[in-house]
Amino acid sequence: MVDKFAFIIHPLEVKDVAKKFGFAKFLPDRIVEWGLKKLPAFKASHITGVKSSYNEVEGYFITCPLTSRQMLELPEEFVLGKIIEAGKVAERLGAKIVGLGAFTSVVGDAGITVAKNLNIAVTTGN
Repeated sequence: MVDKFAFIIHPLEVKDVAKKFGFAKFLPDRIVEWGLKKLPAFKASHITGVKSSYNEVEGYFITCPLTSRQMLELPEEFVLGKIIEAGKVAERLGAKIVGLGAFTSVVGDAGITVAKNLNIAVTTGN
C-alpha cells in the first residue's frame, strides 16, 4: 500500500494566479482576488514516483485559492475556513498527513484550529 501526503499551497501574489489561469493576467487585481474568494480549494498537482528501499509515497499539492495579502487582510474565520476546506480535499484524496505551506501555516493559531477540524495529521514546519 502506498502512503499518501498532501501539501497546501496558495498563490503568493495575484500575478501567480495567471500561471494556472492564463486569462487572469488580463484582469484587474481586485477582480482576480474577488474570484479567488469564490473558488473552492482544489487539487493542483499529483506527485508520484517517490520511492525508497523502504516505502513508496504519493502526494498532492492542494491549492487554497487566496493570495498572501488576502490571508492577512480577510477575516481570520473566513481564511481558516478556506484552509480547512483545502485540508478536507486532502482527506478525500486519502492523505494521512497534510503540510501547511507559506501563509497557511501562520494564519490564526499556527495550524491548531486547522488540525482540530481535520481527521489527518497536520504539520506547519514551524
